[in-house]
Amino acid sequence: MWTREQLKTSAQDVLRRNYWMPFLASLLYNLMLSFLGSSDSVTPTFSMNIPVNSGSAETTITPEAIERMEELFGAVDWAKVLPAIALGGFALFLFVTLVIVLSLALNFLVTGPLAVGYSRYYIVNRERDARLEELFAGFKKGYLNVAKGQFMTTLLIELWTLLFIVPGIIYSYKWFHVSRILAENPTLTGKRAREISEAMTDGEKWEMFVLGLSFLGWTFLGALCCGVGLLFVEPYIQATMAELYAVQRRRVLDVGLATPEELPGV
Repeated sequence: MWTREQLKTSAQDVLRRNYWMPFLASLLYNLMLSFLGSSDSVTPTFSMNIPVNSGSAETTITPEAIERMEELFGAVDWAKVLPAIALGGFALFLFVTLVIVLSLALNFLVTGPLAVGYSRYYIVNRERDARLEELFAGFKKGYLNVAKGQFMTTLLIELWTLLFIVPGIIYSYKWFHVSRILAENPTLTGKRAREISEAMTDGEKWEMFVLGLSFLGWTFLGALCCGVGLLFVEPYIQATMAELYAVQRRRVLDVGLATPEELPGV
């Protein structure tokens, strides 16, 4: 059984050997995510300003006011207005649908494989000094398989979270290592990657949750200076998660829950 202290000590040893390249890799990865996330800015935002008469505690609707409203509505040529409203609503529906489709396509084709490449960088860096090109490993061998596996895993977690928050959190820990498993073996199906990840994390989800909480102090310090410090903490967190993956990977191989062919190493 692993301990937080063991994982963090091992991660610190790796970063003592080479810190600035992982820092650059994390910086580059987050910059790419920020660039990809800029599409959110095209989402339309609507606001409505409703004048309120705060000088009167109650409002009296007179018959004359009602008659005036009937005249105003009666003067509208609804035969012309309703088609225009319907057309505008349809155009808005198409626009929102297009934004959603583009966002899903972006997650499928780019964001998912990029996350797998980011995971691979830290797995490789644990064993030797990794090159920045490892960040793009998800776009090479087994690209469509990697994209599908990572996309479906993310989608399933989000659906569980929408239905029930707690199961969503549980499944996020169950499938915590899917991106790392696909980084190690990009030909593995997403379903099998999720099964192996479940075997890796079985009985250890609470310890993993506590491990994440142990970085809160570092995250708080990193959030200072407008959040710039988070970039300096990120390599430490990712290196620790790579150590966690190595320990849990070794366990499932030892007990036969995964084969060397499925997890051939990097």
